[in-house]
Amino acid sequence: MRIAVDARPFGAERTGVGRYLEGLLPAWLGAFPGDRIFLLSPRPVRLPEALAGSVEVRPGQSRLPGTLWLQSSAPIEAVRCRADVFFAPLAIVPLASPVPCVATVHDLTPFLFPEWHTRRNRLAFDSLVGSSVRKAKALFCVSRATERDLLTAFPEADGKSFVVPNGLTPPHGGAGAGGGEPGAEGRPYVLSLATREPRKNLGRLLRAMESLWDEDPGFPDLVVAGGSGWGSDEAVRAIEGSRHRDRVRLLGWVEPAEASRLLSGARLLAYPSLYEGFGLPVLEAMAAGTVVVASASSSLPEVAGDAALLPDPTDAGAIARAIETAHRDEAFRAEAVRKGRERARLFTWDAAARSMRPRFEEAAR
Repeated sequence: MRIAVDARPFGAERTGVGRYLEGLLPAWLGAFPGDRIFLLSPRPVRLPEALAGSVEVRPGQSRLPGTLWLQSSAPIEAVRCRADVFFAPLAIVPLASPVPCVATVHDLTPFLFPEWHTRRNRLAFDSLVGSSVRKAKALFCVSRATERDLLTAFPEADGKSFVVPNGLTPPHGGAGAGGGEPGAEGRPYVLSLATREPRKNLGRLLRAMESLWDEDPGFPDLVVAGGSGWGSDEAVRAIEGSRHRDRVRLLGWVEPAEASRLLSGARLLAYPSLYEGFGLPVLEAMAAGTVVVASASSSLPEVAGDAALLPDPTDAGAIARAIETAHRDEAFRAEAVRKGRERARLFTWDAAARSMRPRFEEAAR
């Protein structure tokens, strides 16, 4: 099978959907070595090492915005590749494509929570998502929560939506958990690993940590790693204005190897997101043997199961209590590490690829 892929997520700073492709495509080619994958993009891409030499890259030099490129040039390039299927990992498909299309839906935040997105992003998504749902031959949802949201918003997706959870990418280095360095002077640290945007709830996490430092100046530091998203200035201002500014280390986006090192060294991962389509950092933390405090929202209970603490993400006090328990209760920590590692083994990219490929075959007929 010849598969054309919208490869725009392979940008300079690879985040959620880029990490998704980084895990899925190598597993796909491992399971189906006879398939050929063509990565299409309006601009040069940063190819993961795991894909070097195994895919064909067709980057362009287009000045078109990505959405316009997808609707105009991408389907032409897919035909030139003689693709059997066009795979849209960002949920939006090229509507005029003569090549059958399938798509992955990670979340519907631009539609459900427009206040978390720029006007440009909302307009692009809202104007195309309904047509993409109707055009696509199959829609892969990364969680049951995402599928519920999809079917509520677009009942016409019923019958062609399929839940295919994300998998676990092998770690890029680092081992063990427990936490020294890189808090100030090598102190233990709580890790936040997420793009800085409103739904990641960094403001409440900071307030939770401030209350813990107020009570115990020796409580672990907070290390914030993640690229700048829309609305990130607000999070940065909150950190800069904190009465405990010296206890917060703001790193920005980090390479996957550094993210793995940070996860394996953290006392715990704090991920109290207001809404997630899946939540890969939670899965990666559990696999690394790092205790997780996530939230009771959206897909996170599906991913974490009973291996993490899941407070109400709108309650900074509840977040603080969960973080304190995850740090101080050694019996809980031992059980959470055991359960987390067991749960993480349930999620593999090989299983995802094998679940998806029959739908690609059906679409190509």
